[in-house]
Amino acid sequence: MAAQPARTSLSGHDAALDGLRALAAGLVVATHAAFLTGSVTSLGLLGRILGRGDIGVAIFFALSGYLLYLGFLRWPGQPVGSYYLRRAARVLPAYLLTLAVVVAATRPAPRDALLHALGLQIYAPGSHLPAFSQSWSIATELSFYAVLPAAAFGVHALRSRNPQAPLRLLVVALPLAVLISGLTPGADLEVDVPVERWLPARSASFLVGMILAEVVMDPGHPISARVRRWLREPTALLAMAATTYLLATTPIAGLLTLGTVSGGQLAVKMALSCVICAILLGIVVLGPETAYTRALSSPVATWLGRISYGIFLWHLPVFTGLYAVTGVSYFAGGLIPLLAIGLPITLALAAASHAWVEEPIMRWAAGSRRRGARLDAR
Repeated sequence: MAAQPARTSLSGHDAALDGLRALAAGLVVATHAAFLTGSVTSLGLLGRILGRGDIGVAIFFALSGYLLYLGFLRWPGQPVGSYYLRRAARVLPAYLLTLAVVVAATRPAPRDALLHALGLQIYAPGSHLPAFSQSWSIATELSFYAVLPAAAFGVHALRSRNPQAPLRLLVVALPLAVLISGLTPGADLEVDVPVERWLPARSASFLVGMILAEVVMDPGHPISARVRRWLREPTALLAMAATTYLLATTPIAGLLTLGTVSGGQLAVKMALSCVICAILLGIVVLGPETAYTRALSSPVATWLGRISYGIFLWHLPVFTGLYAVTGVSYFAGGLIPLLAIGLPITLALAAASHAWVEEPIMRWAAGSRRRGARLDAR
């Protein structure tokens, strides 16, 4: 990987960020396909690699922490109302549409459907929907969206007294967040409240992105200088990320199948995922241009990244729908046929969702924000 001059993503958007979204979505798709077909336990090392694709969720969280916190760093006085409108427009319409299809097809208990519609499913016992189980992370995202403006305001106030304090505070908070995850009790999804999916237990992933945003915006900070030195060797760092991922497939990071993961295993899994997220995202926003960033910036990767939210939402309903229609048994193999049939359907639905639901509503929200700004200026 021949290194080129470092790239700094001050715009908050880089084509490679879309590619990283595609990578995260691909990992999530892989882990569900491997679980449903039993490949996690039947394919040896490959099965374990596919089964640990839930780290893709941590990558999504880190991306949210980076991009949204970067927005508050660049525009500390942005109206909170317009921020919430943009977040709601980005996440809720496509989510509620997918949920409506899942509810119509699977007929869950009205209580569970309502909890999912309100984004509260992680706060109630036994509200798990097997055909939409990945939706727990949307509830965690929504809680991050809710608290971020207050957190950003507090950091801004701290910065006014000591410009170097915010980055130091976030760096100290990261291992504390990992420790909190280790103190979180595990849960049986059928009967318990999944506390390990609440924001405090998952905050470390968001903090990784927030730290990188601070580094981008404050290159003269001593911590920033150290991070930038580390990122001068992207090849070695990517090898470290791959090794860390392999380590995460071992029992020290907990089960690869559904089951209770808590205590030390959850903390280890969180720590390993933070290392992976920091490397994969850090190289994109701060590192030199390499074959890795060029691959993430390719037309196919960026297109998949643009529709990655739809991929994330639709793949599991599509997979479970195929099982229902064909009558094939779960955990009986068939990974390749499931992906060969399910992926094209998922991509088609994701592209339609992006073109007909997500983009129009986001344009409407942006227009409403601009109209509100003009009215305020009068």
